Amino acid sequence: MVTRTVFFDFGGTLFVMKHHRALQLLLREEGRDTDLRSIHAAYMRAEPWWLSVYGSGPTDPRATEDAYRALDARVVLELFPDETPSGAEGFSRRVRDRGLAIEDAMPSELYPDAMPLLVELKKEGLRMGLISNATVRTRRTVEATGLTDYLDPIVISAEVGCSKPNPEIFRIALARSRTRAEEAIHVGDVYESDVVGARSAGMKGILIDREGLDRHGDCPRVSTLADVRRFT
Repeated sequence: MVTRTVFFDFGGTLFVMKHHRALQLLLREEGRDTDLRSIHAAYMRAEPWWLSVYGSGPTDPRATEDAYRALDARVVLELFPDETPSGAEGFSRRVRDRGLAIEDAMPSELYPDAMPLLVELKKEGLRMGLISNATVRTRRTVEATGLTDYLDPIVISAEVGCSKPNPEIFRIALARSRTRAEEAIHVGDVYESDVVGARSAGMKGILIDREGLDRHGDCPRVSTLADVRRFT
């Protein structure tokens, strides 16, 4: 079947995660210096637990904020096994209280391989869209990076009331793009939400694993967005 539409995840796939850098800065303030690769790996380890607890829950703004606070706390426990749950929870609250201001002061940055691929796929006439587990603030960031010139539809979990890996969020994206599942692929950096979720909706899921951290071997994977061309 010919691919007509390519969907992308946002943070960690097209967009460099500001939140990871903000968390790193706040950890440094407390005397805990951690590199970004370790923080990314901790999020990857925490994601399956987080999705099992919060993946099918409500996605209104308050619930979304609570869920991401819980994820930050879990990441702290992954990074520092001697930390207490209450200590991790306290830190995660400080991250949510101060992290947004820190992120807003950072420049928005796409991965260097993102825009060249989007330009190329658009020239070839492929439709592209975004499917992201994120807060409502994400739409502003998408617009600020110029991605709305390439991505339509833009489907954000906090706006549509469901999140990956729930197949419903993928079905919403398919319906808005007027694409059949077998004609679409989805590219993302989290196996459980992006690959498993896409499969559950009948789409092909492609894992982008820039640092070789994921150990799942049952899906197509790329280390750079340029390699997505193999599947279009």
